[in-house]
Amino acid sequence: MNGTTDGTKLQEDWFPQVDSDIFISHSHKDIKLAQGLAGWLNQKFGLKCFIDANIWGYADELLEMINSKYSDKREDGNDGYLYNHTKCNTASKHVNVMLSIALQKMIDKTEAIFVLNTDNFIQKYGEVYKTGTYSPWIYTEIVCTELIRKKPLSEYRKQFLYEFAHQQDDIHKSYNESEYSAVYKVSIDHLKDINMQTLFDWEKNNTMDKYKLDKLYLITHPEQMKKIKNFYENKSSVLIG
Repeated sequence: MNGTTDGTKLQEDWFPQVDSDIFISHSHKDIKLAQGLAGWLNQKFGLKCFIDANIWGYADELLEMINSKYSDKREDGNDGYLYNHTKCNTASKHVNVMLSIALQKMIDKTEAIFVLNTDNFIQKYGEVYKTGTYSPWIYTEIVCTELIRKKPLSEYRKQFLYEFAHQQDDIHKSYNESEYSAVYKVSIDHLKDINMQTLFDWEKNNTMDKYKLDKLYLITHPEQMKKIKNFYENKSSVLIG
């Protein structure tokens, strides 16, 4: 349209929103670990996990396509290329915003977020940040988990209530000393700590129940699950009575 790209459509094509139960936040160095966990969760519980590198296009490839067309790409005479710096910055802003918004939407869309808290994910930065990351995308994801809507389980169980009433990196880029680097302070104190034993206990208590994540919540959030149980029991008595 008049030489202007439809940014919304481009974002939907490269970073589409998909139906998933769990968003797995990870370092690009831990992609195999993330994929292994996703496979285990799907095999044991039938849960669909979102791993950005498995679903989305690579942002740097999109940026190169845009720069090749719009940023005056030309050979530099040494088997490399030169670009217009200002135009590259403009393209980068658009692509990074598309990716950032898509990430935030997916985190908000999924019911649970698993963070692979390895040494690749969070690093100590001298005496400045005891928990920090060099990845702007990990920084985005962690901060987003603090800011997104904390939706009640009933939001994910609407279909259940309806039926009852009517009988419910590799985006992350590695950094080295030859390129720009920044560290960001992050906190994971608001996240629930789970380990392999938690996963095994969850698997052990796995039943034919429709909502597999509820069995995990019984371990990690027992008080909230008690409130949910009381809600359903009260709803049941109202519907039956």
